[in-house]
Amino acid sequence: MANWFEDVTKTLADEKIGRRTAMRRVGGTVAGVALAGAIPGLALAKVNKHCPVGGNCTIGFTNCQNNSNTNCFCFTDISGKAVCGCNSYCSQSASCTSDKNCSKGDKCISVNGCTGCGASTGVCIPNCQKKKNKNCVLGSGHGTTAAR
Repeated sequence: MANWFEDVTKTLADEKIGRRTAMRRVGGTVAGVALAGAIPGLALAKVNKHCPVGGNCTIGFTNCQNNSNTNCFCFTDISGKAVCGCNSYCSQSASCTSDKNCSKGDKCISVNGCTGCGASTGVCIPNCQKKKNKNCVLGSGHGTTAAR
């Protein structure tokens, strides 16, 4: 076990490549593993801690986790990511095809109770953030909501 590095380089050298090339490959692998461990945010996809799974027509729209506001629901945005958003009346929500069509702080959700599931258009809903939960209220209105 003491000469493990020598054993690895000899094994690689048996593949009819030079020792220098084998050392470069080993060095590149070690550097890649070290970089992936040092920067986990780049190596692994981030998971939304409030909504590990976006709402859809099969499972419905659940309340966001770790969130005390009962008007915050898990939705799926236009890019397919799970987001925690404020439930809103469909009649009061602007239609959108991307987040650029929405006001600052709003998200374009394509899977919702207003436009259905998987539509090419969605509705803009306010992003439900920890500091702004008090402002996330359904308000007055009637009819269908984004969370149904």
